[in-house]
Amino acid sequence: MSKEDSKEFNFFEYHNQIDQENIILSYKGPITPVLIAELSRDIRRDIRSNKKAAKKVFAIFMELAQNVLYYSSEINLFGDKNRVGSIFIIDSGVSYEIIVGNMIEDSMVAELTQKCDKIKEFDRGALRAYKRDLRDQSYDQEGDGAGIGLVQAALTADKFEMKILEMSHEYSFFVLFLDVQK
Repeated sequence: MSKEDSKEFNFFEYHNQIDQENIILSYKGPITPVLIAELSRDIRRDIRSNKKAAKKVFAIFMELAQNVLYYSSEINLFGDKNRVGSIFIIDSGVSYEIIVGNMIEDSMVAELTQKCDKIKEFDRGALRAYKRDLRDQSYDQEGDGAGIGLVQAALTADKFEMKILEMSHEYSFFVLFLDVQK
């Protein structure tokens, strides 16, 4: 195979892209409560010039990092068997882009797609009412409040998008794209 055909990882290209893209955070790996605390401290430090946007980015990061912590289907097989995900925060100049992804079981695709589509169709007032309904349902059913974190992230963000990529017959990769205007 020639060098042109190779899909080899180019560290120097990756490093250059991080510098050019103003990537504030780029992480893929096991997610733990300690890691979330460390990354949240870094986020606050790196985005302190715009306090309003920093609070929003921090809130979204916390909600979605916890979603990965609790719901990712990919598990690190070393050590404590932590769940695995990817988290990126990019300074685009006019906004902060938050991208969070993790593996999910294919059985969850329809439910997550339905939840995200519902979230996207609501305006802010309807989204707040939907969040109250979800919160009431979770108290009545002693559930885990599934979906409240997604709704809160959407309320906090200026843009909310979701994509799912089928990885195998059992798993798909679930990605959320959120923007916070500066």
